[in-house]
Amino acid sequence: MKKNSYKLSNYALIILAISLISLLAGSFLFSRDPSSSYRRLMTEQRIYDTLAQSVNDNYYSGNASFNYAIKSYKLKYFDQSGNEILERATIDAQKKKDELKAKGLDPKDYLEAWMLEQPEIKSEYKTFYLTNEYEKNEFDPLEIEMRNNDFLITGSVQDNRIIIDKVQKSQKLMKSDYSFIEKSFKSKMNDYFNEINSKNDVKNLKFAYYGSLDDEVFKEIERDVFMDQVFVQIGISVLIAAILSLLLGIFMNIEKVDGSESLRKVFKFPIEIVIILFIIFVISSAGISSMNQIYRNLYVFYLLYFIGLVIISLTVNYFVILLKSIFNKNTENYLVKNSLIYRIFTGAIYEFSNASDDNKNIKDAKVKFTLVYFGVFLLFAILNMMFSTMSYYAPEKMMIPMILFGIFLYVIIFKNIKEVARIYRESSEIVKGNYKKNIEKNGGLYDGIVDNFNNIGENLDLAIEDAVKSERLKTELITNVSHDLKTPLTSILNYSDLLSKEDNSEEEAREYARIINEKSNKLKVLIEDLFEVSKATSNNVELDRQELNFNSLVAQSIGEWEDKIKENNIEIISNLPEEKVILNIDGQKFSRVLDNLFSNISKYALENSRVYVDLIDDDKVKLTIKNISKYPLNISAEELMERFTRGEKSRTTSGSGLGLSIASSFVRAHGASFDIDIDGDLFKVTIEF
Repeated sequence: MKKNSYKLSNYALIILAISLISLLAGSFLFSRDPSSSYRRLMTEQRIYDTLAQSVNDNYYSGNASFNYAIKSYKLKYFDQSGNEILERATIDAQKKKDELKAKGLDPKDYLEAWMLEQPEIKSEYKTFYLTNEYEKNEFDPLEIEMRNNDFLITGSVQDNRIIIDKVQKSQKLMKSDYSFIEKSFKSKMNDYFNEINSKNDVKNLKFAYYGSLDDEVFKEIERDVFMDQVFVQIGISVLIAAILSLLLGIFMNIEKVDGSESLRKVFKFPIEIVIILFIIFVISSAGISSMNQIYRNLYVFYLLYFIGLVIISLTVNYFVILLKSIFNKNTENYLVKNSLIYRIFTGAIYEFSNASDDNKNIKDAKVKFTLVYFGVFLLFAILNMMFSTMSYYAPEKMMIPMILFGIFLYVIIFKNIKEVARIYRESSEIVKGNYKKNIEKNGGLYDGIVDNFNNIGENLDLAIEDAVKSERLKTELITNVSHDLKTPLTSILNYSDLLSKEDNSEEEAREYARIINEKSNKLKVLIEDLFEVSKATSNNVELDRQELNFNSLVAQSIGEWEDKIKENNIEIISNLPEEKVILNIDGQKFSRVLDNLFSNISKYALENSRVYVDLIDDDKVKLTIKNISKYPLNISAEELMERFTRGEKSRTTSGSGLGLSIASSFVRAHGASFDIDIDGDLFKVTIEF
């Protein structure tokens, strides 16, 4: 569908076209003549019902029957008061008693208790007249004429032997699809009457069976034949309509549907209402299909047939669009958002969420939910009764279980809604900023969700603390950077100004130039350190890894710094393994790490103390460096590794405060760990691979 075609009118025309195409396609694909074998089968079923009804006046069939007139000499049973006995069990019990007595046997020795308890009855052969067309006290079936009927079969049954008296058929019948009726009647009479004496207690009878092609029984047969053919057509049409509607839904753009105000209303119809209406449609269709009147006027039948295809096409397309809305991120979920169940539950949760435990609103919310719930439950109960009526089972047997199940479901749902509303109400405090709020757990289904909310609150509280800490460190960073850049830069500017004066001696000029060079180098080192920290912070450290002997690298660094450290009368005690410790590392970066660590020792280690360097090669490679600080370490290990942070707060020593931060970044870039431990004045660094 094009963008400008997403209108309700165009959509309606497409659905009507799909329904019409499906109807015509079903008729075309299953265009065959009615089956003669099926007509014969339906006719013989009516013949059997007619024979049974004509011999046994207690026989009932829901089908129409042919006309009959029967005169029978039949055994009847009466009680002691002369009332006719019709209960088959009583009659069978009396027959058993009579048979045993005729053989000289005592029934008490052979019959069950319930048979012996049956009252004594007597039997007598009498002549009976039975017809379904007119009332007469007495008549002779062999004298009945065909008159305006299209067939007549008369005869008699003597000792289970059938004697046909006459068979008459009209030309209209002979030219019709029912020319086989004589053979069918004779065949069924042979089957039914061959044991009529023993089964129906009939000694002999005379019969007449007749009918007209205009009788209801023939119309009913034609209806069944028509239904046999048309139901297959309907099935094909329904399948085609469903497929075309499915394809239409697949190719429809859900976002354009959502953008059409008129079309969007169609698919925002609650799914429960659609299901209920569809069930009513199915039940109504089943009821209408059993009405004879609907087949007397084919225009009415095909109109209802077409309307049914329209409803099916709409329903299938509706469900496809709803399913597409679930997976489309740019449109709302029609299936959930417009569901009555969703509206009821969210409405109930909203009512309970806005009602405190000591507020009368909680009672109002409970009453509203109860009324809505049992209203919906009553609606489904009525639909169930309608469906059960159509399917011929007694709904009253299911009424009590349904009510009990409804009450049980109400208690479960109500309890869950209250719990969800409580969690919603208390979690709203976390949303408002009360991150220390702890939602109480009730040991139910939602404890996991409660734990998640509580963890979110705790994490948000920690995040705020980290944010405050980060802001403080940021302020300190700016202050420290400004100080460390300003100090050498000020010296450079001042001595440059002095150097520019003409009255300087050659010795003074050289001294000024030396100081400018020294401060420039210090500024250069600071800028290089800043650059390294910037790359490390952005995870942009480039490593040139090689297989190196880490043992030799540590020993080399100790040798380079040993003289500098000894100036403060500090002794280095190293414990290095004799064998090689091969690691895949960037030698230049790790030399920088070791230089920074030993540089810190030369600046901050206590004079006349010892430095311990231990390298252990076990399951993991671990380097440990320990020394005693000359300054109080009133700072955490985490803060000490921050940029521009010094253990010596007076900042009287040289250094940028970036050494440990750079060392930590380089080590972690290799996938190793870098940990600092502070215990009083003991400073310990551990690098572990």
